[in-house]
Amino acid sequence: MTISATLRRALLFLLITPIVTLLACTSSEGTQKKSTQPTTDKGVPRMTTYPIGRFAIDVPAEMKLVHQWQRLRYAEIEEFAWPGSVPRERARDEAWKRRLAEIGKLTPPKGKERVIIETRDFPGLGDWARGVFYYGNYMMVNEGKWSVLLDYGNAGVWIETRSAIIETENINKMLRNINNIATSYTTRRFGELKPSSGYWFYTKHGALDLPYLRQETAAARFEGHPLGLEIDIETTEIHKEEAENHGLIGRTTAVIVTGYAAGIDIKRIRSRTRVVTGLKGDEEVDRMDDGTRSVLSFAWRFAGRKDSGEHPKILITMECADGHLEEKLQIWDAVLNSLKPMYGPGR
Repeated sequence: MTISATLRRALLFLLITPIVTLLACTSSEGTQKKSTQPTTDKGVPRMTTYPIGRFAIDVPAEMKLVHQWQRLRYAEIEEFAWPGSVPRERARDEAWKRRLAEIGKLTPPKGKERVIIETRDFPGLGDWARGVFYYGNYMMVNEGKWSVLLDYGNAGVWIETRSAIIETENINKMLRNINNIATSYTTRRFGELKPSSGYWFYTKHGALDLPYLRQETAAARFEGHPLGLEIDIETTEIHKEEAENHGLIGRTTAVIVTGYAAGIDIKRIRSRTRVVTGLKGDEEVDRMDDGTRSVLSFAWRFAGRKDSGEHPKILITMECADGHLEEKLQIWDAVLNSLKPMYGPGR
């Protein structure tokens, strides 16, 4: 489904600031799933549970995970499955050479001849690990990035982090951070959950046993539902409390009252506070029509608590073509009711 420009503008105004746990509806296919639950009474859909970051959520079993992204302790973590068509040693060598080639095409800062500062092996991390340190911004001679490729057997992982000032103390901090993340990471099979005694942060192919510190985000997208649903989910920490009336309900009211979304007829189906997994958030379900297309927009948003891994900002949204409202509300309620924390000991 392609949403017209005016409808997209209205949706962006409502959702761009609060992004955290996101459910969107559109049609396409994806990749990956988790343990499937049986069909329940009264047409409630079969659901599949996915752990994402420090939370888990259920989505309709027909849908597939097409993208998952995370940032932890200033580091971005990118995972991939090794191709089965070539030996793993060859696959990781090719992955390493591709990344070096990509970095080599970057423009070095003024006064520097090369982008790459150094490469080195990281013995003791995973089955094999190698990293490259390079200038991450051609406008800043003092900004450096480490990009480290790790082989964990079942999956390959890139860990990338940066420092605004290249000096020995900061470089050592970056390397310690990479070491802590890499040694805390473990691969997992699809559907496998780690013991509840850990401070687990889940990725697509693995999990890290690390308590919250700072700079933490998890996001995922699901596609492939027969009703044209897309699901995106994101959680992120906040460092400033939200001002009153800046929540989802207040933002939607402002759009309607001020006429910001000119030419769009917005009809509210639900507009209320709703507690999900013990967190009090705003729920909005709206029908939006620009005269050429009518879409349904579902959203639940928790504003988050400052500097908290257990209570990050959360936004769940669902956008789809109009029609089958009751069935979509049933799916929406099942998704929201499934949200649960995976964080901390004794969960």
